[in-house]
Amino acid sequence: MKVLVSDFDETFFTDEYLENIERVNSFVDNGNMFIIATGRNIKQLKKYIDQYYIKFSYLICNDGAMIFDKDLNLLNRIDIDLKTTKIILKELENDPNVNAVYIDNGFEHVKEITINNNAVLGKYNDQQIAIDNMNKLMEKYNEIHGYISFNWINITNSQVSKGNAIKYLVDYLNLNEKDIYPIGDGINDISMVQMYNGYYMKKNNCVELEKVGINSVNTVRDLMDIIEKQVI
Repeated sequence: MKVLVSDFDETFFTDEYLENIERVNSFVDNGNMFIIATGRNIKQLKKYIDQYYIKFSYLICNDGAMIFDKDLNLLNRIDIDLKTTKIILKELENDPNVNAVYIDNGFEHVKEITINNNAVLGKYNDQQIAIDNMNKLMEKYNEIHGYISFNWINITNSQVSKGNAIKYLVDYLNLNEKDIYPIGDGINDISMVQMYNGYYMKKNNCVELEKVGINSVNTVRDLMDIIEKQVI
């Protein structure tokens, strides 16, 4: 059995979304496993996966901070502790380059600190300033990990990554690491692409991802073709 782990936005969820679904369902029917790994929380993701029948086995959400099985039972979550959440929230609220701050409780974005603070998000104005300030935050607080996406500063527990979430499932399911094939297109995909047999989308803007990936493909379907040829 081979395991395909795909980023969602701009990787699996593209203009060819329906074709990708059809191909991945066939891939699973052939005895393989499909896992979605996304920066979205489960509520955001469900809006797009509930419309069609997709034969996924697990969902890795919030960049690895939440893991669900196919029945949406929560298997694992890694939150930011309350003290650190308060500190980071204050840092972002006092940052003149940030115009909105939210807490992701694992299921939705809220304005107030909750019991379970899965991520902290800040909407920035200038990207380079946001990158500089994000790096300063990570140097100052080693309990967190952060990255910059389009318009957003994303902060999670330092133990959170898509790669670590896959490792959790590898251990949980006793999978062979050589059978894991991740694919993504952005900076938050680096960990899983680097840790396993990772590929990246040809249409991406992440030089760091290209440095750690085996090769590029035009579509997720192309990667499944490569994987299945190796099964024979």
